[in-house]
Amino acid sequence: MAVLHFCDIPEETSLKGATGVSKRTLIGKDQSAPNFYLRRFRVEPLGNTPRHAHQWEHEIYVLSGSGEVMVAGETSQLNEGTAAFIPGGADHQIRAGDTPLEFICIIPAIEEA
Repeated sequence: MAVLHFCDIPEETSLKGATGVSKRTLIGKDQSAPNFYLRRFRVEPLGNTPRHAHQWEHEIYVLSGSGEVMVAGETSQLNEGTAAFIPGGADHQIRAGDTPLEFICIIPAIEEA
């Protein structure tokens, strides 16, 4: 069993193609998670994740802030309490608005390149 506080997990800030994004892997390889990884992201005001696609789906849940998610050319608003499904293979990007955007992201236990 692993019980962790997110502040005790190292924050990654050198994310290729991202602007103002930090990530903490809450549950992942270090906890021997066999099926899913749970990650927490923070996107600084007007920051963004890289526009990209990969084979796996992921789900996000917004903890605080606001912004938008673009999936396959379609843009939707994100606000506290919003959940979004991003299908595998879809081109996507997450952008923060005027305040920091914090969200949880769940992906299959696949090592990212």
